[in-house]
Amino acid sequence: MKSSKPTIQDVADIAGVSAITVSRVLNGKTGVSDTTRAKINSIIKDVGYHPNLGARALRGVNMGCIGVTTFSPVEVIPLSESSLIWLFSELYRVFGIRGERICFDLNPHNESNNGDFARSVWEQLFAACIIVGPIKNNDKLIERIHNSSLPYLTIGHLDSLPECSKATVNYEHGSYIATKKLIEAGHTSIALLRSFDQFQPGEDRLRGYLRALNEHNIEPQDHLIRSMTFSLKDNTETIREVLSDSTVTGLVDSSSTDDASILRKGAQLAGRSIGKDVDIILWTYSNTVPVLPEALAHVWIPVFDAITQGLEELSKWYYGQAKGPVSVRLDPLLYETFPDAEPALRRPVFDIDD
Repeated sequence: MKSSKPTIQDVADIAGVSAITVSRVLNGKTGVSDTTRAKINSIIKDVGYHPNLGARALRGVNMGCIGVTTFSPVEVIPLSESSLIWLFSELYRVFGIRGERICFDLNPHNESNNGDFARSVWEQLFAACIIVGPIKNNDKLIERIHNSSLPYLTIGHLDSLPECSKATVNYEHGSYIATKKLIEAGHTSIALLRSFDQFQPGEDRLRGYLRALNEHNIEPQDHLIRSMTFSLKDNTETIREVLSDSTVTGLVDSSSTDDASILRKGAQLAGRSIGKDVDIILWTYSNTVPVLPEALAHVWIPVFDAITQGLEELSKWYYGQAKGPVSVRLDPLLYETFPDAEPALRRPVFDIDD
């Protein structure tokens, strides 16, 4: 390699094609065979090449809109309709009202682009990019976006890229304070329900739980750490299974489903009574109403507040009012009571199938 940062010519040399051919692939142009296109895309990923999008913008390239893309296909991580509508309204408030165009890349994971959620970045369609959904750690595409000079924001964070531009919640802290609360209430056999065990937020949830147990010299038990899905039936069965173990007297539900019916049904099937022979701490997106009144406590996950702050900071970066990257990471809060509880609009982030 001729330099520490690979160039378009480096990619062309490895692929045995011209730099013009590589440029056509990068810009989504026709005139390149599917085989050659796939080969070039594979090399681009392997060598970590990224165009300097900031420099291209200075040369007068029209770089489109404020774009939103999803880290994972919606079939894998089903974002709820209400959360997407809320996100659109926030994008309009921050960017749209200023005349910016807002674009959603609704299918960045199709086979023709090798499942590249950043395809609209490489094709120079986005002037700024928001990446929605839980992220897998060590993701290289986000590193490439980070190095491209394009203003961007992830709704998450990466252990492998601490300087990543982010608007997120400290999920590790949420899991830690929930587990610690149960320990302080006298529980020593505590189960953890978590989502996204193959993603960074799932690792954070597990890390916080294990840290609390370790601080109190409680040995973790693998069978008490369970993964939740986006299926009501599967989740109910998981809760039934874990609570069928009579030694389990405490449970942290960090799945953020915001659905008390799943917990009640699973406990009922296991012959358990929430608040009597098992204490539950539930994660919720609401800080105004108790989702499960019989729970020992709720942990509020301020993801919407984080996104709001993140978008506002991204706009400052985008308009040259501040330097990037953005860094917003809010701590969850534990609520034992809701003295001022009022009905609130629920905005679940993910859809749960019946």
